[in-house]
Amino acid sequence: MELTGEIADGVVLNYLVSPDYNDQALEALARGAHKAGRSLDDIDRPQLVVCSVHEDRQTALDMARLMVTQYLGQQPHIMKASGVPQSLLDKVAEVLTWPATHEQVEAASKLVPDEIVELLTASGTPDEARAKVKHYIDHGCTSPILYPLGDVTATIDAFADWDPNA
Repeated sequence: MELTGEIADGVVLNYLVSPDYNDQALEALARGAHKAGRSLDDIDRPQLVVCSVHEDRQTALDMARLMVTQYLGQQPHIMKASGVPQSLLDKVAEVLTWPATHEQVEAASKLVPDEIVELLTASGTPDEARAKVKHYIDHGCTSPILYPLGDVTATIDAFADWDPNA
């Protein structure tokens, strides 16, 4: 990431990470930019943000849970850097093999609490999803790229007229 800050015009920030994870990335980008006589403002930072929107908060979280669960098993190092407890990663690893079957992901998803889905995605009611995307922006994302799960129309409707600066 530091090299990216030194030589590139932009970087696509990781997805399925916590906004706080971005802070670590921004520190490295800033170090690299400084080496090249630039600032962080010179580097575009779009980010893919997993987003599940539903008027019923629990439904929205459940629509994102399977993807989060699979990622917990596939990318535990990134999940740990995002603040996911090692104990949860270990429990998920006991259930998931590689490649994981859908049945394994479903079984492991029962181990994943709502708080982890909330940590890694912009999922919930329309207001909650917008607030979380704003949180990613506040932590360095210059252009959120929404990755909708579940009801795509609900996601489009939630963000169609949204202004994060309003």
